[in-house]
Amino acid sequence: FAENFDLGAEKRKKELLEIADICWRVPAEPAKGFRDAMQSKWFMFEICHSIERYASGYSHLEDRLVWPYYKASVIDKTFQPMTREEAVELVECERLKVSERGIAKGRVYREGQSGANDLHIITLGGFDENGNDATNDLTNVILEASLNIRTPEPSLAFRYSPKINEKTRRLVFENIAQGFGFPAIKHEEKNIKHMIEYFKIPPEEAAHWALVLCMAPGVSKRRGTQKTRTEGGGALDTAKCMELALSGGFDYSLTNMQMGPKTGDPTQFKTFEELWDAYEKQVENAVALHFRNRDVTRRAEIRYCESPFLAFMDDICVEEGLGAFENKKYPNTWSDPLGLVDSTDSLAAIKKLVFDDKKYTMEQVVKALRANWEGYEDMRRDAIAAPKWGND
Repeated sequence: FAENFDLGAEKRKKELLEIADICWRVPAEPAKGFRDAMQSKWFMFEICHSIERYASGYSHLEDRLVWPYYKASVIDKTFQPMTREEAVELVECERLKVSERGIAKGRVYREGQSGANDLHIITLGGFDENGNDATNDLTNVILEASLNIRTPEPSLAFRYSPKINEKTRRLVFENIAQGFGFPAIKHEEKNIKHMIEYFKIPPEEAAHWALVLCMAPGVSKRRGTQKTRTEGGGALDTAKCMELALSGGFDYSLTNMQMGPKTGDPTQFKTFEELWDAYEKQVENAVALHFRNRDVTRRAEIRYCESPFLAFMDDICVEEGLGAFENKKYPNTWSDPLGLVDSTDSLAAIKKLVFDDKKYTMEQVVKALRANWEGYEDMRRDAIAAPKWGND
């Protein structure tokens, strides 16, 4: 962008006046062109996420939401005419704005998500209501901007199907090949089926799903759209459940107290089924605690953390006088089960080394874990080398 700073006085004056005009009009007035739409979207995002209430995510179908304005400016040139290259640059600027937006976070977040800003994820691609390829030239522009401006955020998710045109799919694969870790590939047909059959969402609404954050699909139109990543918040650490299964529910590593049900002395387990049963009971207990907590906090969220500006953007909230989190037209059952890979790989390693090959005993495994593997380096290497579930 460096060459754009040397525009000449008159050209720069014209540019600044255009920026001032856009910022004066939107979002109070409807957007008319691509610059309007991108600026309006950014203002509304900042109000919802920085002023009204902190929240993760950037959930929307950008290539559909902004397409009419892109078409007006780049293709039809009826308002704010611009070239395709200028449109790519504008999307690149959005990537830079997202990346420079800072969030104050606690130590756990800083250590666990080092380098991550705030999990901004834009969903692209997929089918329309009639089952046709819904991608357009703006889809490609967004993917090209990602290749040009190599920022980790906003991350991208792509609603994938072999029916999507080859040019767009190739851009998706080129992004993945750069090692960005995105776009995340989401199965279009299965997610639409999931929305219709599990959440009972009408097909015409399900066709417009977007990721609520990084994994779960949600409605993203003007009626009943999901307003928050998860109602009530909270996460479920299944890796901790694995640890508790190997200690009879006693939390020796953090609180030094009984945290889970007493599922027996793991050193006495004679079969893998006994270990699995203990793990299953710890997970059941954690799930029960998790949803009891959510039942309380989701009510507190409605009472103390409402977001009126966010509610204004949902027609149901406006028509019925509901707060953003009171509107329950569609369910938001998002839960965050952390550590699934860790617990699954741990179970696979123990099954292989203890119960199949009988190279170690459960007593040795428990002692090694209590010692954090110190003095048991050979066992740790064997555990790491043991076959894992899937293709880990």
